[in-house]
Amino acid sequence: MTTTAPLDHGRRLGAPGDRPWTEAFSVASRVSGVMGLALDTAVRSSLLPELPALRDRERARLLHGTARELCALHALRLRVTGALPAPPFVIVANHVSYLDPILLASLTPCTAIAKQEIGSWPIIGERARDLGVLLVDRRRPESGARVLRCALRALRHGVPVLNFPEGSTTRGQEVLPFRKGIFGVARIAGVPIVPAAITYDAPELCWAGDDTFLPHYLRFSSRREASACVTFGPPLGEHGGAAELAARARAVILDLLSL
Repeated sequence: MTTTAPLDHGRRLGAPGDRPWTEAFSVASRVSGVMGLALDTAVRSSLLPELPALRDRERARLLHGTARELCALHALRLRVTGALPAPPFVIVANHVSYLDPILLASLTPCTAIAKQEIGSWPIIGERARDLGVLLVDRRRPESGARVLRCALRALRHGVPVLNFPEGSTTRGQEVLPFRKGIFGVARIAGVPIVPAAITYDAPELCWAGDDTFLPHYLRFSSRREASACVTFGPPLGEHGGAAELAARARAVILDLLSL
């Protein structure tokens, strides 16, 4: 099944090549929108229930709603092929941009695993914590173990988990070897693993290597609209060890990307 997610609500702001004042208005409008959304998220996250299971589920719904609003704000159009199973499950995807988790979270309530550095980004870091994003310092094994325990708890509470097991972004011309930690968690929880392939219509939307966030985001915000495609592969069962599941999921994604 192929669908086009109606996430842009008809917004058409500032295309590349438009007059500079139009692009400046587009950027200013979107930055203002992000600030307002951040404030709304802070207020709503402060009202989440205290009971852990309920808190995890409500926070996943809040992340889902926030991601949808971010896609709409930036006129980020998403084509989806395939379908997700009933939750809980683990989504594993190739990683090419900071936009990837926003795209996937816009499709389902979930929690996400992200690198520790995001926690230090102004505004974004604090809101990511409010939304239940699990921040991992890959240099410290104890941090990875803590995040995997939190991911297991989320799955047992019925919340899907989003992970990018490459551990880094690429330009989309390769898929790095997958780390196996989240696959072991999926086996313990007894939930399916859903491989997902992400592509963008414009190569400049990729964010990798020496790219810095703010200049890239400002260029992205000046675009009238952007398009991405997410293709879900068939869910993988719990047969085999974590390393085998990681290899199988990576092979599916390579095939979906025709790499």
